[in-house]
Amino acid sequence: MKDSNLQIVIKTLPGLERVLAREVRQLGGREVQEIRRGIVCKGDIGFVFKCNLWLRTALRVLVQLDRFQVRDEKYLYKKVYETPWEKYFDVDKTLAIDATVHSDRFRNSLLVAQKTKDGIVDRFRDQSGKRPSVDLKNPDIRINVHIQNHFCTLSLDSSGESLHKRGYRVEVDKAPLSEVLAAGILALMDWQGKGPLLDPMCGSGTFLTEAALFASNVPVNVFRKQFSFQNWKEYDAELFDTIFESSMKKENRDLPPIYGFDIDPQIGAKARRNVKNALMEDVIKVQKRNFLHWPEDEKVAPGTTLIMNPPYDLKLEADIPELYKGIGDSLKQHFSGCTAWVFTASAEGLKHLGLKPTKKIQLKNAKLDSWLVRYDLYEGSKKAGS
Repeated sequence: MKDSNLQIVIKTLPGLERVLAREVRQLGGREVQEIRRGIVCKGDIGFVFKCNLWLRTALRVLVQLDRFQVRDEKYLYKKVYETPWEKYFDVDKTLAIDATVHSDRFRNSLLVAQKTKDGIVDRFRDQSGKRPSVDLKNPDIRINVHIQNHFCTLSLDSSGESLHKRGYRVEVDKAPLSEVLAAGILALMDWQGKGPLLDPMCGSGTFLTEAALFASNVPVNVFRKQFSFQNWKEYDAELFDTIFESSMKKENRDLPPIYGFDIDPQIGAKARRNVKNALMEDVIKVQKRNFLHWPEDEKVAPGTTLIMNPPYDLKLEADIPELYKGIGDSLKQHFSGCTAWVFTASAEGLKHLGLKPTKKIQLKNAKLDSWLVRYDLYEGSKKAGS
């Protein structure tokens, strides 16, 4: 892993490829190219460490070991067996195989994973008389095999658990928003951490915490206890420690007001616990409040950015028009001079906001088609279709 031109694949959620590519370039990635649900780039092992620490919209950071044409399962096994796995990890490490297949020749990803596993453990057994164990829940080593048409790519997953698992969020509401998606939405909003940010339906506080980590210039995965690369044979602990310590020296504590509301006091308490876990309780303020009943005499600072993810659960379908009309009314009456962003999977709800959008970005929330919509609020905002 001492190569300065490692081929690196970084995975993300659909719709966030451009944001991720920008992050990677800012971090020093070379030859960055967008692909479906990710990017490819080049860098050294130190860059791999930085990606895992810093990238807010990354799910996994993969280091490519080999790419070859593949004919069938037998040939796949042969190529996997010929790969010098002993260079990368010891036989006493547990492993798991992640396989994705888009090919007429291979239709079963489980079979591809099985053949890959067989090739790896058979090589270790033939060379040392021992074989690594499989641990699907908490492996030391994750190996990624990707087959696209007639080509197979073998990679080491440097991240381990998905990077959306930051380590600060232990309390969630019933429909938690992915940390990576929240970070991506903030990036698409182009919120630079310079003005006040309000989430009036904050749930477990994911938008708030991701915003504070961004504005404070703290590595977003600073709370992670483990990365898979720490189990690699040539892991350079001294280099990682140097990068980690250098990253922590870049912290900014001159932050704008960041605050959130939720009508449910129990959910608000969860948000406060998550905020505390992220060491941001001095920055983020969470209160119990009903956004739809805003006090008439309370003014909001012009230039405030609002971001909200209103309910859109199917069980609430009959209430959607009334809820979203109330959101629109509150925005029009009390937030003149502000910018509101609404992220939702409810096209019906957007129709009832009664505001004219100035930007609309399509995304996915899990498998649901969703939209991130911007509304510029001004005195006397007129009703318009969404």
